[in-house]
Amino acid sequence: MGGDNALPFAHPLLFKHNILSIGWCDFSEDEFAAQVKKEGMVAIERGMVEAGYGMPKNRWNLFRLIYEMKKGDIVVVPLWNTFSVFEITSDVVITNESIDKTLLVDWNGLSVTYKEDGYIYNAENNVVDLGFYREVKPIALEIPRYEFADALLSMRMKIRQTNANINDLSNSVERAIQSFHSKNPINIKSEIIEETAPLLLAKIREYATDLKLERIVGDYLQSIGARVETPSKNESTTEEGDADKVAYFDNIKVAIMVQVKMHQGITHDWAVQQIKAFKNNHEYGDYDTHMWVISTCDDFSDEAKKLSQENSVRLISGIEFCKMLLDAGLEGLNL
Repeated sequence: MGGDNALPFAHPLLFKHNILSIGWCDFSEDEFAAQVKKEGMVAIERGMVEAGYGMPKNRWNLFRLIYEMKKGDIVVVPLWNTFSVFEITSDVVITNESIDKTLLVDWNGLSVTYKEDGYIYNAENNVVDLGFYREVKPIALEIPRYEFADALLSMRMKIRQTNANINDLSNSVERAIQSFHSKNPINIKSEIIEETAPLLLAKIREYATDLKLERIVGDYLQSIGARVETPSKNESTTEEGDADKVAYFDNIKVAIMVQVKMHQGITHDWAVQQIKAFKNNHEYGDYDTHMWVISTCDDFSDEAKKLSQENSVRLISGIEFCKMLLDAGLEGLNL
């Protein structure tokens, strides 16, 4: 839902005002949107070449939002442990020129400034990378993944790109909506995971050391297809942050930096600060980078949650991580 500095605005824009957003603010003009609606990818590639972008792979994300999405289409939006389903209600594509700027308010109640250069800025005077918007209406909100998404839909929602065509999963989406509305989970697996995760977490807290937990995290990342590296503890100063594992998904050019914490109770924002600083001081070429904090904690502090939302850091509590382990399977993990 957008690029740099976008999430604090994109989330309330969608869930309060029913407007789905994406980034690409450099091209956010009504004329550009009209050209793409008429010419499709030809117009996008022409605009990107003229702007010096070349041919980035993620240009297809913009193509889908402007050109492919039509009124009546169904959109699945994954967030954390849930997903929501919306319906596109208009064929009009809105840009930063035409959007009602009063709707662009972040979760702290701060609005944006639209300047003559065509960009929108947050309260810190940083560009907010929101550029194109589609009007939607909610069909089902905050559907728990484990209870209502089947295996195919669950796997597809792990895709790291901004959007994707999932027409082949229309039956899975419809089944999830119906099951959610009827409060009838799809399968037994979710109940097994829900009941087993607390037991697994209790055993990890009882027997695992910090190093053991880091190995478990590394084994898990390998089990889901990653090439895992362990950064040297002497590699970075405190100011340069810290990551315990870096997982490379080479086929899709994704790198996930992970900070691992053996905590009970609450994990505070220091973990988020560490992984954020680590990302800021390391380069990963053409890999799309993501930040995770995995902790055996019960929950994260409000400060950690706020900082994670502002910097797109995924916070994974002890129970959630145990559910991830059980979902992937325990065989081959160094438990």
